[in-house]
Amino acid sequence: MPTSPRPELEVSARGTYTFLFTDIEGSSELETRIGRARYAAARDRHREILREVWATHGGREQGTEGDSFFVAFGEASTAVEAAVAGQRALLAEPWPEDTGIRVRMGLNSGGAELSGDSLVGLGINRAARIAALAHGGQILASGLTRDLLQDAPAPDVTLLDLGEHRLKGLDGAVRIVQVTGSGLPADFPRLRSIGVRSGNLPVQLTTFVGRGAELEAAAALLARTRLLTLTGPGGTGKTRMSLELAGRAADDFDDGAWFVPLEPIRDASLVAARISSALGLTDTSTRPVIETLGEWLSSRRILIVLDNFEQVVAAAPIVADLLRAASGLKVIVTSRAALHVSGEQEFPVPGLPAPPDPNQQSGLERLGLHGANREIDLDALGQYAAVRLFIDRALAVRPGFTVTNENAPAVAAISARLQGMPLAIELAAARVKLLTPEAILLRLDRQLDVLATGARDLPPRQQTLRGAIAWSYDLLDQSGRRLLDRLSVFVSGCDLEAVEAVCGPSSELGGDVLDGLMALVDQSLVKVDETGAGEPRFRLLDTIRAYAAEQLEADGERTPIEDRHRDWYVGLVERAATELSGSGQRAWLDRLEVEHDDIRAVLDRAVAAPDPPTAIGVAFAMWRFWQKHGHLAEARRRLEGMADAPWSHDDPRLRARLLEALGGTCWWQGDIPAMGARYDEAFEIWTGLGDEREIANAAYNAAFQFSVPVSTDPASDTDPDRQGLRLLEQALAIYRRLGDQGGEANALWGLGNYHYFRGLPGLGVRKFREALEIFRAVGDLTMEAWALHMLGSGLMRTGVGDEARRHIAHAIRHFHAAGDASGLTLTLDDLSAVAVADGDLPRAARLRGAARNLTSETGAQLAAYVEELFEAAIRPGVRGLMSDDDLARYGAEGAAWTLDEAVAYALQGTGLESHAGEGEGRMDS
Repeated sequence: MPTSPRPELEVSARGTYTFLFTDIEGSSELETRIGRARYAAARDRHREILREVWATHGGREQGTEGDSFFVAFGEASTAVEAAVAGQRALLAEPWPEDTGIRVRMGLNSGGAELSGDSLVGLGINRAARIAALAHGGQILASGLTRDLLQDAPAPDVTLLDLGEHRLKGLDGAVRIVQVTGSGLPADFPRLRSIGVRSGNLPVQLTTFVGRGAELEAAAALLARTRLLTLTGPGGTGKTRMSLELAGRAADDFDDGAWFVPLEPIRDASLVAARISSALGLTDTSTRPVIETLGEWLSSRRILIVLDNFEQVVAAAPIVADLLRAASGLKVIVTSRAALHVSGEQEFPVPGLPAPPDPNQQSGLERLGLHGANREIDLDALGQYAAVRLFIDRALAVRPGFTVTNENAPAVAAISARLQGMPLAIELAAARVKLLTPEAILLRLDRQLDVLATGARDLPPRQQTLRGAIAWSYDLLDQSGRRLLDRLSVFVSGCDLEAVEAVCGPSSELGGDVLDGLMALVDQSLVKVDETGAGEPRFRLLDTIRAYAAEQLEADGERTPIEDRHRDWYVGLVERAATELSGSGQRAWLDRLEVEHDDIRAVLDRAVAAPDPPTAIGVAFAMWRFWQKHGHLAEARRRLEGMADAPWSHDDPRLRARLLEALGGTCWWQGDIPAMGARYDEAFEIWTGLGDEREIANAAYNAAFQFSVPVSTDPASDTDPDRQGLRLLEQALAIYRRLGDQGGEANALWGLGNYHYFRGLPGLGVRKFREALEIFRAVGDLTMEAWALHMLGSGLMRTGVGDEARRHIAHAIRHFHAAGDASGLTLTLDDLSAVAVADGDLPRAARLRGAARNLTSETGAQLAAYVEELFEAAIRPGVRGLMSDDDLARYGAEGAAWTLDEAVAYALQGTGLESHAGEGEGRMDS
């Protein structure tokens, strides 16, 4: 802090400044409570205090209005120091007991120009908007101000990243940091932001053409109904219209607009899990997903788009159940048929308005072409949305394309013959790159005429669409047709590496794979989705995929291509299983989520065959992903279905693997008896086979049913014969004999748990330390985090709070980076208990509220004893010191935080504040 006054800032005609805006929180209420005269005296004293601070720090006062200040500084660091000094001075003032002045402050940096005696610029208004987010006594700064700090803040000043927030009246989101300093409060409620628009609506790379009237009508229906179903045959543009409708309505929903593609699935029982996954929720509970999803939605105002519902029409009651459970939920469905549930409003999506066909006499008359007049009014033709769509998509592949008097009749005829079907028009327009509109029309007419005679049982529009697809398909060379057919085996798209592995080498296809893909993209038969990793994914629209799959079957290639598809995904999941404990865990979890639908397809075919090695091998490799990414309900259903099948008993090794995956799934669902039964059977199988390493693994697993109490009642001893201890010691001895360090560390960690949960935390701590050292040596980051969590818990119970806090903070950082909801829930509870021990009960209640909210949002169902242990640790420390009302109030504040906000708050005071959002790495503590 400066020790002598700095000269007042000299402003130039144009420059970069940091602006500080302040005002008194609740000034009107305070004036009403203490009276106008007393409030005026307090306000004036507040002005005197702050003006002295501004002068000391060289600030240039730009204006005051009411109880606010607007001050400019030449350097961001000086502005931050002034804000901290101002809050400290206000805190030091001996205000009357009922007249406490609480000032909120906002900082922003940016360019400004001198206009008269005042500075003007966009950054100035933003400082005021940032102050409006704050609470009394709080200092907030923009990311721009943080970035301009030349050096770290003063030693007693810290910055806490609060994430991105939207400012009232301004577009886009702004990074906000909280400035705190010694002697200043650091715990504040959630910011008063209007929130960043949440949701996952895909960005559209092409323009939306026409349908203004239809959008207005659909929007009016959506305003007064909660379930709007857009119906029509494939290719009418239902999906695109739903996205446009949702995008326009998104700001009306506090919790955003979300798109849930159902195209890759056929199993109606997966719909609830599909919705949960799209919303970013995880399911680790034994309860039905529909229940946990309904609970989560019940407190939100949210719009969900369910696309391609006709494939899972049996799930219509699920939509009805969710709407009953959540009054703030609205749903847009796209489907070829209505859902027929209560409250549904159907909106048939028509084709785009198309001109009459000039090749027919009636069309000539309607286009105003009589006698010798054969010139179409181009302006009038452009009023038809179908024509505008054709022109727009043609320009995308041939920038110089224009509609002339010569080609206008063909363009009009194409649009008319395709009945305004957007997908069919896009397929036709893609051919403008090589063919004239006249040539396109000639070839298209032939295909549609053939179809009209051979598919009379199809509705006219479906005949038209199928004809357009068949026409585009027939224009491909042999290599292109073969590649398209083989691509149909992928359920939800694929990357180039997968295409090359599954669809065959270039020599087999008769052409280069990448060139073939790009040709299919150019012809609108294949879509390209850009990913965050920069690796594009290729996919077929459902209607095109269905047609290509028919051709694959007709050519006799379905079985061999499905076998390649199986082999590719078996290799992928086996590779992923070895990576899920290392530094690349988050990337592999995300990769498996993207590929999940195709992995499901491999599993479904293997179970139906049956093909036990594939079914069990894939399930065993996937169960950790299912656990970590919230698919436990699906995992339990799939694994139990396999375990009950007679073929799962044919190979004892496969049977044991299956039971291990099922036992682990039961553990994470909190079903300890079921876990024990499955692990016991696996232990019996491995013992009979005599495989020492697997015996050790099975003994470690089987011990868990004895290592944790069913309740916290000391009288309820679940292992009076110490069987769990013997199993863990047996496992440890085998691992050491085999030189298996990872196994040795697991057994030591298991022993630590055994002693900790049986009331011997000191002995548990010793085992956790031994395990931690080995986990670090072998690079197992996941188990390192779990060891830190349990080590911190043990130290907390032995009264070593500072070290406990440090270890738990490192574990939180890892769990946050890895997206491990179960680990985060437990470690937030850990720090809640630490806060109780520190006597900081508001912090304890907030962290507890954040942990419970995470449990609610993820559906996490930790074993009952975990809840009891935390209640036993926290409640006694709170009882008599904080009322139930205050406990609930502070808990609600924590529950309102986002995950990032909760983690940032949890890491305050741990020395890891600046690392809250960092990725995984060694957790030295």
